[in-house]
Amino acid sequence: MSTKQNFNDMVEKLREQRDEINVKIHLANMEVRDEWEELEQMWGQLVDKTKRVGKEVEPAAEGVHAAISLLGEQITDGYRKVKRAL
Repeated sequence: MSTKQNFNDMVEKLREQRDEINVKIHLANMEVRDEWEELEQMWGQLVDKTKRVGKEVEPAAEGVHAAISLLGEQITDGYRKVKRAL
């Protein structure tokens, strides 16, 4: 599977989690809402970076891959934290 497909799969999985949480977020307390807002900013960065990854040249793609993977992991961890709080 290609790197781009891996990123697309990760983004789709996160999108599903994001949609589920977004439905419940209006009932959450302020601390969880703050966490959610931070995750939303990270989500925007992830979507932007995955769109650009296909345009990167191969030598730079390795660094971009690591950065996107780390951002995806941070969002996944944040979504777990928000889900537990809900």
